[in-house]
Parts: sequence; C-alpha cells; structure tokens
Amino acid sequence: MSIRVNENNFQNLDGNIQGNKHFYYLKVYYEDTDAGQIVYHTNYLKYFERARTSLLNLLKIDQVDLRKNFNINLVVRKANIMWHKPAIFNDTILIKSCLKYAKNSSITIKQTAYRVSDEVNQSELLVTGTIQIVAIDNEFKVKRITKILNNKYFQNK
Repeated sequence: MSIRVNENNFQNLDGNIQGNKHFYYLKVYYEDTDAGQIVYHTNYLKYFERARTSLLNLLKIDQVDLRKNFNINLVVRKANIMWHKPAIFNDTILIKSCLKYAKNSSITIKQTAYRVSDEVNQSELLVTGTIQIVAIDNEFKVKRITKILNNKYFQNK
C-alpha cells in the first residue's frame, strides 16, 4: 500500500498565528488523565511546551538547527503556573501563547489553556502560566539569541 503525503495534510498541526498570538489545539487522551479522568497537573507543562515548539515551527525557527549549527539550546528557566479548573478526558484544549517580553538571551511567554466547545462556541479558563526560556550553549553558559529576536513575533511592543 502506498500512502501519498501532501504538505497540506500537516498545515494545521502546529496551530496558527493571528497577530501576536499563537493558537494551538489538542485533545485530552485517556493516557493524560488519572483514574478520575482528570488531566494530571504536570501535563499542562507538556501542553505548553508543545505549543511553544509549534510556534517556533510556524516561525521557521528550527531548534535542531540552532543546537547543531549555532550551539544554542532553548531551555525553561522559570515557570509560574496557576491552575484554575481541571480538564478531563476527551476535552479539547486551546493553548494561547503570546510574547510577554524578550531580551538578549531569554524569551518570556504568557500561555493560557482553555477548554473549548464547538457546540456553544465557549471557552473556559483552565490554566495560566508565564514561562521564561533562556538560550544556553553545550557548557550551560547563557548565549545571545539575536537570530531569534530578529523575528517580528519576538519584538517587544
């Protein structure tokens, strides 16, 4: 059996950018939950990470290339998370990400998770977070990220 791969099949996997906001949707699977079918609190950090990676993909910032050719690794330095309500099995979650600020070697992103429903066109706040990403080299020394900060998405308003 031959499967034809079309680039259009993958266009929405990384979400979309509207203005200075990135929107990333995901579905809660059974593996994401505890016995009560409530999402484990730590999974929101994973969801936020997926959204940030997808944002970089949309901006054509290749993290493998950064590490391999520029000795730059993007790592979480600080995370401030507030849980408001739990998501449950089979929920659709929207992660909204926007730049809080950027400087020489770090980017701080505000991320928010919402439960969304097509039926009533509503969203319900689940989790808010502010994540600081810092660039380091292979010796864990802080590095400038001018290459990334030149992207208009990361321009401080």
